[in-house]
Parts: sequence; C-alpha cells; structure tokens
Amino acid sequence: MVTTRPVADQNAPVVGRRERNKQEKLARIVSAARELFRDRGFAETTTQQIAEAADIGTGTLFLYARSKEDLLVLVFRDQMIETARTAFASLGGGEPLLDQLMQVFTSMMDYHQRDTDLARILLKEIMFPNAIGRQADISELLDIIFGGLADLIAKARNDGRYGQGANPMQVAENLFANYYFSLLTWLGGRVTREQTEHRLRQHLAITIGEAA
Repeated sequence: MVTTRPVADQNAPVVGRRERNKQEKLARIVSAARELFRDRGFAETTTQQIAEAADIGTGTLFLYARSKEDLLVLVFRDQMIETARTAFASLGGGEPLLDQLMQVFTSMMDYHQRDTDLARILLKEIMFPNAIGRQADISELLDIIFGGLADLIAKARNDGRYGQGANPMQVAENLFANYYFSLLTWLGGRVTREQTEHRLRQHLAITIGEAA
C-alpha cells in the first residue's frame, strides 16, 4: 500500500519563525489585557501588569501597543469585527429593510452591553484615535460595517424593498451615524436600552423613508 502525502498549497504564505513569534506574543498580550481589564477594570490595570501577565518586558509590550488605550482597541478589535460579520451573515433574505437594520444594530448593542464601562472608554478611543495603528484597526471595522449596510441597501433596492435612489454607501454612513449617536446616548446614561432601540428604529425609518 502506497501512502501519499498531502500536497502543500503552493500559494499559501510562508510564515517565518520571527513572524510566528510576533503573532504568539501579540496573542499573549491580548489575552492578558482582556483578562486584566475584565477582572480589575480598565483604570486599575497598568501596562506593567499586562506585560507581566503576558510574560514579556514592558519595552516589548510597547512595540505592539503604545498605550493602554491601544491595548483596549487590540483586545476588542477582532471581537467587534466578528460581531459585525456575524450580524450581517445571520440575516435572512426577505425581511423588511428596517427590521434587518435593527437586527444588525441590536446585535452590536448586545456586544457593548457585556461591559458598558469598557464600552464607554472604547468608543471614546474609536471616535478620537491618536495612533496610526489604531486608526487602521478602526478603519477595518468601519469598512466592514459600511460595506455590509451598503449591500443591504443595494439588495433591498433590487428586491423592491427600498425605493430611494441615493448612493448605497452614503445611505450606509447616515444609518451608522444614527446608530452611533443612539449608542453614545444610551452608554451615557441618558436613556434606557429599550428607549434607545425605539428611538433608533424611528430615526432609521426616517433615513430610509419607511414607517417605523
């Protein structure tokens, strides 16, 4: 009996030892920061504690993140991206556009509700990023959200569920602006979650020209 070995994918990128080491260190840093932020809170956690938990030096830590705020974005970046992708992927094909939008945005709100204290700090860092790497992380997330919303608009128009002729990406930006303002109002303690969803639905309906 002849045993054959699987043929390697010739197009697969080759990851060297140095790159693997970097990825492993980053994974340890993110894991340590996530656990400490959860257990101690953001304000009480120090970069030295994160470095010690990740079994690296503080100087090495700053090669991956220049501040504790950068670490916060690193911790939540992949989770937020996955939340957005899952929200869009879970949609059916024939629901009213307004219901689809609310399903996407309430999924994102569910994510932030897990830890509203950290969410407040996180949104501040997203709104006013001051590091190039952090700006790239945020841009990747927004590209996914805007692209998903624009696709919903385009599909709804093709199916006859949306009749306006505006550019789908511009509509997507307006929809997200409504959501983001509602999110800030809720996390700021001005309204309840239930009130936030009710008002958001009304604002989204106005934007797409539907009845709430």
